[in-house]
Amino acid sequence: MDISPNNKIDFSVAQKSSNKIKQREALENAYGNFVEPHVNQWMELNTQSLSEVPVTSSGFYCVSGWLLLTVFYCVWMRFKK
Repeated sequence: MDISPNNKIDFSVAQKSSNKIKQREALENAYGNFVEPHVNQWMELNTQSLSEVPVTSSGFYCVSGWLLLTVFYCVWMRFKK
């Protein structure tokens, strides 16, 4: 069996693709290992420091007001013609 240069496997190409796979796995694992714990630490809230502010009701009234104003404007423009 004669091994010609055309039949040889280029190990540098295989090694480069192996290195790229390892680099990709390292980048994919970096979020779970390093970034996620840091983000979770910043997201932790002290429940005693939170105040009771009714944000949902004020937001609802504001949106309802704008919607009512828009409907009245549309009706007014329709009957103005």
